[in-house]
Amino acid sequence: MRRRWIGIAGVAALAASLTAFAAHADDLSVWLKDRQARFAAFQAAHRHSDAEIARIKARTAALLAAATAMDPAAVDKPALSWKTSDKPVELWDGADLPQMVVVPAGEYSMGSPTTEYNHQSYEAPLHRVRIAYSFAVGKYPVTMAEFARFVADTGYDAGDSCFTSESGQQPRSGRSWRQPSFPQTNDHPAVCLNWNDAQAYVAWLAKKTGHNYRLLSEAEYEYVNRAGSQASYWWGEDPAAACLYANGADLDALTQFPQMRANTACHDGFVFTSPVGSFKANAFGLYDITGNAWSWLADCWNDSYVGAPTDGSANMGGDCGQRTLRRGSWSARPTILRSAQRIRYDVGMRIDDHGLRVARTF
Repeated sequence: MRRRWIGIAGVAALAASLTAFAAHADDLSVWLKDRQARFAAFQAAHRHSDAEIARIKARTAALLAAATAMDPAAVDKPALSWKTSDKPVELWDGADLPQMVVVPAGEYSMGSPTTEYNHQSYEAPLHRVRIAYSFAVGKYPVTMAEFARFVADTGYDAGDSCFTSESGQQPRSGRSWRQPSFPQTNDHPAVCLNWNDAQAYVAWLAKKTGHNYRLLSEAEYEYVNRAGSQASYWWGEDPAAACLYANGADLDALTQFPQMRANTACHDGFVFTSPVGSFKANAFGLYDITGNAWSWLADCWNDSYVGAPTDGSANMGGDCGQRTLRRGSWSARPTILRSAQRIRYDVGMRIDDHGLRVARTF
């Protein structure tokens, strides 16, 4: 489990944030009007997306047929990817739905070596994984507005209680994805979501579009997070560079939460969540793939990778009452932002930095 910190200044900041929430919340109708215009422009520029997907699948199959078999012992080998285009290919199935980026097939070493700083036993053994297929991943985490459209369409009840950081972390009534313990706009990541909420959202996407939307597996998430890197962080080995790439626990957070320790020694400009896309994308064209909000994944929790799948599929053995999450949040210290770091929570747990990112199988 992760530590949480709160101080007097933090309590005051949270109170002020909640008072200002209504004044700063975006009008959903304005957001939708803007998205509809952007979606129309996207459609005009991408009239042959089905043909593009077919081309990607055919090219991927040809590249994999020519590749050598994966060597499970080659954990020191660089990551590979079988790209079918020079730049990221994007998909978008609806104005109020997540924008997607096609990720190439690839191979990498999952986990962390024992020599990595803050290596944990549950990140071992380091093992080779080959993802022998292309698939689409959310360009950003699911936003408040996108989740709101799901709720409006289905009447889904995502609860009215969430663990928040006001005067110590505990469940509080009146806190939810609509109003956690800090201000959010339509373009911030939806938080205070549990695994069941995440599953309900992707099931709705699948039904609405007729496409196979789902949660990512843990192996897929680490693969798309690394995007070809085998370093501690997808941007390299320097945690102090995090403020260019990720919203984590930094010096800005320290001004509101003096009890925080081991913060990233830089300023990212945000104490709590940030609007999605506020930081640099990784090599696959994905934003907020580290930090901002944790993402629920399909896998059941296991204390190690012994016997874990090596083909990119979710590990459905182990403790399925707890599911894995990846890649840190606004409250995560530098060691928690590492590409190999993993956590787990009960499927019914809602916390103010837990959200989701979606995948789509072709």
